[in-house]
Amino acid sequence: MGTSITAKDGPVVVTGSGGFIGSHIVLNLVKRGYQVRACVRDASNIANNAHLQSMNQIGPGSVELHSCDMMLPGAYDEAFRGAVGVFHAAAEMGNLDGSTPMKVYEGGVEATALVIDSIKKSGSVRRLVYTSSFAAVGHPCEEGYQYTEDSWADMNQEARREGSEWTMEVVARNREVAYAMTKVESERLVYSEAEANGFDAFGVCPCHVIGPLLTAGHQRPWAWQTRIGDMLEGFGHRRMFWNIVDVRDVAEAQVLIAENTENSNGQRYNLVATDESGLINQEMLQTILQDLYPGLAIAGNSKEGATFRSPVAVLEKCVTQLGLKPHSVVDAIRDNADSLLQWGLVNPRLGRDNWQREENELGLSSKWNPHIYPAIDPELRKKLESEGRVQG
Repeated sequence: MGTSITAKDGPVVVTGSGGFIGSHIVLNLVKRGYQVRACVRDASNIANNAHLQSMNQIGPGSVELHSCDMMLPGAYDEAFRGAVGVFHAAAEMGNLDGSTPMKVYEGGVEATALVIDSIKKSGSVRRLVYTSSFAAVGHPCEEGYQYTEDSWADMNQEARREGSEWTMEVVARNREVAYAMTKVESERLVYSEAEANGFDAFGVCPCHVIGPLLTAGHQRPWAWQTRIGDMLEGFGHRRMFWNIVDVRDVAEAQVLIAENTENSNGQRYNLVATDESGLINQEMLQTILQDLYPGLAIAGNSKEGATFRSPVAVLEKCVTQLGLKPHSVVDAIRDNADSLLQWGLVNPRLGRDNWQREENELGLSSKWNPHIYPAIDPELRKKLESEGRVQG
């Protein structure tokens, strides 16, 4: 028998269960009948975990909460004991107060190493599905270049612009480099450790993940699902090229990977646009939202100019190997926006015009000012604080 798992084989664990992707993984597993051990920061926090607890009413599976500090050695030992599968979705994204680029890096590779340690102690885990990121795939490229599962972010390093080189010196001050490096290193770590210790590991690399929010807490600053709401409130974005994947498809794919009998250790799966319909620029996204909500004013671009067509990748392996039936891009956008409206998280402006808020003092028409992003260069933060442009 291979390492593939089913709901009958035993409990499974989801790290980062309270997050946007993690919560959808838990929900998908519960609907399939799994006993899910959901790892969260604080299992006693009723408000933060209510959406997970409510999944026990959905069935046929169940949810059991476990408090786990992802940076504490041994924190996962109890949750992993007797489990047959682990879905590792916990990560330091850099959008919480007190974060730094270095914490983003450590929250990837060091936290993942602790997951591996607990898997080895368990002696029962057969499969690990790791939520990596398209940040571990995309490398410097020409416009329109199409990425595949064979693409790694550390390729073509000589084309990196100054200040974005892959060195620990840059990691200390650049969140984007820190995040990409830690995802690449974490992926390679789980594959090598799985090979050496008798279990199989797989990587899932999602791009711009949007879709329905399961709780109001999933509206996180700078997150893709939150930016849909920004546009409903008149906050445009600098000229962006979207590669949209539905969060429900990201979750479904992970369970299909764990259950698949044909795949093997080290395989990666890009979770990206189904086809060209999900490869859209900001104006196209604005048009879709305007068609879905004709009574609302929708913001688009905050800057003039051309959009660089990248990242380009389409969903293939998950469809052909796993049989994934993805949602349409319109479904993802509509259900994302509907959930924000239903939770009362956005206050849209009525009207048909292309309303756009005026630029702020830093020349940005955006709700989430990147200069107060928690995980910015610590030295830059000190400078901005001294100038009174951000609060410490």
